[in-house]
Amino acid sequence: MLRLLAFHCLFVCVPLAFAQDDAIDVSTLQDPVATDIFARDTFRIDPFVCPFKGDIEYEPGEIECGLLQVPENRENPDSRFIELHFVKLNSTWDDEEEDEEEEDEDEWTKPGPGKRDDPVIYLSGGPGSHAAYYVKRFKEHGILNHRDMYILEQRGVGYSDDFCPNYGGRKPGKFDVESYDEQQQAALEASDDCRINALAGGVDVSGYNTIENARDVHALRRSLGIDQWNVWGISYGTILGQAYIREDSEGIRAIVLDSIVPINAQDEAHYWQVVQWYDRDLQKLDELCQAQPSCAKRYPDLGKRLRQATSTVIDNPITVGVKDTELFPSGEASIFQDLAAFLPFVMLYEQTNYPGLPAMIYAWTDIIESRDEDFFKALAGAAGDDDGFGGGSQGMYDAIFCLDGYREAQIQASAADREAFPILGNVLGSEEIDKKIAQRCRELGMPPRDSAEYVPVSTDIPSLIVAGDMDPITPPPLAKAILPGFSNATYVEFPFAGHGPLRSVDCGGDLLNLFYDSPHSEPDLSCVDQMQAPEFHTPLYRTAIAPRMLLLAVEDEKKLIAPGAWGGVSVLVSLIAFIFLTVAPIGRFIDKRQPVAVAGARWFAWLAATLATAAVAVIGAAAAVTFDESELLAAFGLVPWARYGAVAGLLAGLFGIAAIVQTVRTRMTKPLPIGTLLGFLITGLASLGLSSFLLYWDLGPF
Repeated sequence: MLRLLAFHCLFVCVPLAFAQDDAIDVSTLQDPVATDIFARDTFRIDPFVCPFKGDIEYEPGEIECGLLQVPENRENPDSRFIELHFVKLNSTWDDEEEDEEEEDEDEWTKPGPGKRDDPVIYLSGGPGSHAAYYVKRFKEHGILNHRDMYILEQRGVGYSDDFCPNYGGRKPGKFDVESYDEQQQAALEASDDCRINALAGGVDVSGYNTIENARDVHALRRSLGIDQWNVWGISYGTILGQAYIREDSEGIRAIVLDSIVPINAQDEAHYWQVVQWYDRDLQKLDELCQAQPSCAKRYPDLGKRLRQATSTVIDNPITVGVKDTELFPSGEASIFQDLAAFLPFVMLYEQTNYPGLPAMIYAWTDIIESRDEDFFKALAGAAGDDDGFGGGSQGMYDAIFCLDGYREAQIQASAADREAFPILGNVLGSEEIDKKIAQRCRELGMPPRDSAEYVPVSTDIPSLIVAGDMDPITPPPLAKAILPGFSNATYVEFPFAGHGPLRSVDCGGDLLNLFYDSPHSEPDLSCVDQMQAPEFHTPLYRTAIAPRMLLLAVEDEKKLIAPGAWGGVSVLVSLIAFIFLTVAPIGRFIDKRQPVAVAGARWFAWLAATLATAAVAVIGAAAAVTFDESELLAAFGLVPWARYGAVAGLLAGLFGIAAIVQTVRTRMTKPLPIGTLLGFLITGLASLGLSSFLLYWDLGPF
């Protein structure tokens, strides 16, 4: 993340313009087969053991994989062949048991029962995102309730002949720099290394563009023997979807484009103003926060707070010492303004992050301004496990941006952002670097393709054009830009939603299935009405346990043994004591035995064990809820009610002390059975140990 955030957090979709005067009617295009563009395609498919087997849990028959052979460049008659990896997620209908009562509780319309025969092809984002990322995300998605879904891992990505698999790990020393300008230059050199090595290895880099991607989708449909299928594209997949309409309109039954990027990228630079959309979303988030008194009181003016913190890092990076000299040869890691400014940008992608986002922004800015060394050491340590945002192939990303002409447009867009937004705009790098990147595209054999191939489509295919109201990278204005070319489309905007709402909202699968069931009818949009404004976590329970534990694991995993034993033994003994002290009175009642008199120590021990158990249960549940909402949020704190667990933990320690004191006092005045004596002392010590553990690891109530 420290090295490639600027590439990966902005990795999808930067808006393009719409020019209706240049629209192409797909009905007038020649059939690609008639132009012999597929003359060398073999349409050969081989079954393939899924490469993520063992990493993703599934039963045989639920997921299948295959390899499709295609020419690397169909426009070059001497092109070599490559193989593309694709995945089939089979419908779960046969295994599904309907729960009528549960269905009645849903407030949106459900599709009728049964598996459908018309599958869905999912056009993935990035460009460059790995198929495994989508398999994990979609293997339980509602679209599979009624339909099979195919995912094509695009050429140059993952197991589809990634031509730069070691992009981020090559020459680590080049990123071990002291200034942001040097980091930008290092990123340019990494891109150059990728292309130079690919060319030396016989890769035809000019074949890695959106037009060839669209032809691959066409070839996959024909190879599978499918006459028509439904299309669902998100983010970069919407650019690909528009290109695919031009390549294979007869093969498309219905199409859904979610989180739109208009296809005509090369001509209109102002849609590439990423900071413009980011600032828009920060304002929208702030408006929602100010509408809730508790949020407004604690977290005023989120955008201003972020800009203040970012300005402290510009030309003044945060530098920390690290032990990983393999990743950071100098023994130091530097955190620059791009990470400071754009970490919240990444969080805006998923609406599940929104409840904790105002608190996270304030926590993050406090960490930046205090230059929290432990936090940034942990962050630097985590960078070694980074594969890119969601897992990606940066070489393919670079090729698309060069060949589709986006690099040229970014020069003007970034200049406009820097002028309009002096702080956030200037963290994207210099105009000099922007121009160098565009020039290197040409020098290394990837000049922009003819813009005539990227003009907007004009089609009457039944379509849903979908946007998330708070999408930070492909906001609603971009979706509305392509509407004039879709004569049989319905525009759908999800309020309070981020990037790709149909993949993340609970009812997204049902909406898709309903539309595909009857694409020529008025779509049922009751799903959209389920969206509600986020209830913000105020205040977030701030704790640094996650980065502290991570730092310990990064520097020396053996150091986790002691705290693990400390916490584990305390929890286990407290739980056993709670169960025994709660059940013991029942046993004594049955046996008609009187308890040993211990002057209140028994009650203190029971309260200590009960509170200790409650503390672990509450904090554990809060951690689970926080991780479910956002793993990144957990680096800054937990949902607010975790504080009740922290209070219970503190009280457990106090009652543990009381149990020890009363037991000792009683023992000084009369003998006690050894079991009673040890039981109360151990219970008190365990509760005190747990309380101390929580306080030491920043899980106290203060």
